[in-house]
Amino acid sequence: MGLSIGKLLILGLIGVVVWYGFKFRRRIDTVRRAFAREFAKGRPPPPPPPRVAAAVDLVPCERCGAYVASRGASPCGRPDCPWRG
Repeated sequence: MGLSIGKLLILGLIGVVVWYGFKFRRRIDTVRRAFAREFAKGRPPPPPPPRVAAAVDLVPCERCGAYVASRGASPCGRPDCPWRG
């Protein structure tokens, strides 16, 4: 298990590949951060996420059987609608 010239060259080559890989990765991160800063300068802040509506219980209408909100239901226009305003 001695160290021959071939093994040393392969080990050195692996070291160089790893070294340049880290340099390349660092350069990509630097460019990405620069683009993000430039992008953020010219843009307004993003709008807030839309609010999620709360769940509403539905009940069947006594007259037509359509499901309507249990609170705050609006009339459907039928003369016998139980939710006349």
